[in-house]
Amino acid sequence: MPTKHPQFVNKEIYHIIIRGIAGQKTFLEEKDYLRYLYSLYEFNDKNITLSNFRYIARRARRDGFPSEFPGIEKSRELLIEILGFCLMPNHIHLLVRQIADNGISLFFQKMGGYASYFNKKYQRFGSLSQRPFKAVHIETEDQLLIVITYVHLNPIDLIQSNWKTSGILNPQKVIKFLESYSWSSYPYYLGKNNFFWLINDTFLKKILKNPEDFQNFVKARIFYKTKLKSFLKGTQRLSLE
Repeated sequence: MPTKHPQFVNKEIYHIIIRGIAGQKTFLEEKDYLRYLYSLYEFNDKNITLSNFRYIARRARRDGFPSEFPGIEKSRELLIEILGFCLMPNHIHLLVRQIADNGISLFFQKMGGYASYFNKKYQRFGSLSQRPFKAVHIETEDQLLIVITYVHLNPIDLIQSNWKTSGILNPQKVIKFLESYSWSSYPYYLGKNNFFWLINDTFLKKILKNPEDFQNFVKARIFYKTKLKSFLKGTQRLSLE
């Protein structure tokens, strides 16, 4: 049965999960990840977008790869705010806030441009991702913190696939891996200059307090010692202004 989306409302936050169709990998090499992240930037615009990815990528490789895209400076009319992300080989997690009417739906229609790039590059046909994508409405501060932590823990699967059932065998290795994983917003929220041009952190920083507190919370989740009430204000609804 197809997944039903919640009704997307302006200024509300949603956790978006996009999975490759039939387990199809969405990214096969570093350039694919980079292209997707640039697409998140480029297609987040009410106006028609004309990608100059090749030019930007050449400059990025020369001047700062992959955390910066020198030359991104155009004016845009945003559809959504991207609050967090994690790209995995065969699925994607995004935390977004809709800021324009029908913004989320319009944005993902435009993101079909990445599928066109992928199909042309790898000589394949058809859909790249399962449809429709899954979307979960974030309603409370507790839920927001749990979700953004869950999103950033996803890369653990790449070094220990059974961690959710068996526990983490080497917590220090996992912590180091997460903090250096390029295709996630986690390094950025720890204060690193990782894809600063993509993320709107103003709202989340009100919830996450400071990088050290959030980092400690994630570490506590890894060590299974988290006490939510020691970090959160409670289960109050989000203040979205």
